[in-house]
Amino acid sequence: MIPPEPMPSIVVFLFGLLFGSFLNVCIHRLPRGQSIVRPRSACPRCASVIPAWLNVPVLSWLALRGRCARCKAPISVRYPLVELATAFGVWGAWRAFGPQPAFAYVAVFGMAMLVLFFTDLDLQLLPDAITLTGFLAGMAAAWWNPFLPGEGWARVWAALVGAALGSGILWGLGAVYSKWRGVEAMGMGDVKMMAFVGAVVGAKGVLFTLFAASIVGAVVGVAMVPLRGRSMSDTLPFGCFLAPAALAALLWGERLIRAYLGMFPGPPGG
Repeated sequence: MIPPEPMPSIVVFLFGLLFGSFLNVCIHRLPRGQSIVRPRSACPRCASVIPAWLNVPVLSWLALRGRCARCKAPISVRYPLVELATAFGVWGAWRAFGPQPAFAYVAVFGMAMLVLFFTDLDLQLLPDAITLTGFLAGMAAAWWNPFLPGEGWARVWAALVGAALGSGILWGLGAVYSKWRGVEAMGMGDVKMMAFVGAVVGAKGVLFTLFAASIVGAVVGVAMVPLRGRSMSDTLPFGCFLAPAALAALLWGERLIRAYLGMFPGPPGG
């Protein structure tokens, strides 16, 4: 369903910018165990509090030319990029689904994946505030999740199976690899993240997420060896691959799985 009126889309986009600004706070503070409510946003270099009129998404960064108004320290371009990515993501979900439950599921799940992507990229941490809260919310809202098969209790069961499958596979693989190589292969953050993902996308979505993330992760890992002189044994932030793969699984997983299976012909006479 595509809403014909332009005004709701504009309002959704503007709210997306505001949510994007909040996500920047979550990305910086959650993995450090800090409150996302207090204190007010401040420059990390000079600690000067950022006034509201200089905290307008995207526009403030442009007006300040990417520098702190007081100490002139550079402000990462990531801040406006996260705000724009959130705004366009929420707007895209609205254009695709309109005022339907699917819009809320895609928008909230997408924002959670964005936070997990950057916290894992920065500190190789996947905060429980997102993963465990997301799992509990996914299970609580499974009854109404239009992306899970069936209706009612069938969806709740699908969410539970997805969460168990996703977390179980990663935990099992990590345990086997750790025993084999004597080093930790998978952090519990990834396991908890896949419990969250499975509760939202179900078992098929979990398998798609793990397959897609592994393929892309392997390609990126090989490419990084000559580019950065890294060893393949170096730790790669797997959550950075799981996050976009999980969002793709929610949006297009079923269609991509059918298209993949359609590449293989059935038995003769079938």
